[in-house]
Amino acid sequence: MLVLTEQAAEAIKGMLEEAEAGPAAGMRISGTDDDDGIELEFAVADGPDEGDEVVTNGGVSVFLDALAAEALADRTLDVEAHGDHFHFSLDEQESAES
Repeated sequence: MLVLTEQAAEAIKGMLEEAEAGPAAGMRISGTDDDDGIELEFAVADGPDEGDEVVTNGGVSVFLDALAAEALADRTLDVEAHGDHFHFSLDEQESAES
């Protein structure tokens, strides 16, 4: 399952506030499959669509359609700040080896 870092949750919270989104809103990640692989689209959404996987952290939610959920199952959504804007990254999750 996708993991959401605290920094990413804060960035999403800021996006939702800027969009004046309602209390059930979150960021929706949807996927389309084409010849070059899976393309992901990020957008503010009023709530999850039927069948979406919902990931929460820090009081914010990310809604994943089935294709995005499968593609991001082993990823961590993080963010890097660049002045007054930011860049999301999808990093591989680190395995917990003993």
